[in-house]
Amino acid sequence: MREFTGLVYAEFYKMRHTILLMLHIMIPVFGILVFLCYYKMSPHRWEDELSAYLMVLTAAFPFIISIVCVQSVSLEEDNQFFVFLGMPAGRGKAFLAKFFSLFFSGLFAVALAVGGFLAGYCLILKRCMLDFRFAGMLVFIIWISSVGMYVMHIFLNLWKPKSVSLCMGLVESLVSALMLTGLGDGLWQFFPCSYGGHWESFFMRYWLEGKWYVEKEFLFKSLIVNLLVTAVIAAVSAAGFYFYEGRRFHD
Repeated sequence: MREFTGLVYAEFYKMRHTILLMLHIMIPVFGILVFLCYYKMSPHRWEDELSAYLMVLTAAFPFIISIVCVQSVSLEEDNQFFVFLGMPAGRGKAFLAKFFSLFFSGLFAVALAVGGFLAGYCLILKRCMLDFRFAGMLVFIIWISSVGMYVMHIFLNLWKPKSVSLCMGLVESLVSALMLTGLGDGLWQFFPCSYGGHWESFFMRYWLEGKWYVEKEFLFKSLIVNLLVTAVIAAVSAAGFYFYEGRRFHD
């Protein structure tokens, strides 16, 4: 356990000398400022404003994940993957360490994006009062829904040029937005990029109305499908990484 903790710490240490950590701060802060300024000039019902912000946040998250994964794997490409693949702890632990470092950095970014917006919305615009439990659940739902995307984009960046991951992230963001419309009915469960937006929407409606507006059986089946799809992504990535020997792409 101590060895693995050291690997995760090493990943964070490598990120200190890049723009990666700043991206997890600058992007949420920029989004918060843009939406607060817009809502200051064009006020609507606070429920609609919060819903619109969260919709944009969950739709943009896949593309942001692709960007940070590209930057992280580029650090290994600079030394021809010798350090990443040649660690005494094993390549599997190296992969997990990179995943956990990015995944928990994502937790910080989501907490800043949600908590910062709600704080600014309530303290600066003074239009609503929301408690910490609501904010905490939103952060957890959006963050935990991103597991499959982190694994997939790390895997894509290891095997393919970074342009593939970036294009995939952009497509995922578009699909995530489309799945929040009627086009996503019955299909969104099979697209990891849409998990955050739908579960956030379910929870927010429940919090505001005090009851689920969809059947609990539907929620349970959707959750099972989400877990299975995420497990398949993790299994395919693990199997592919077992045969991984590095790559050289310059794009």
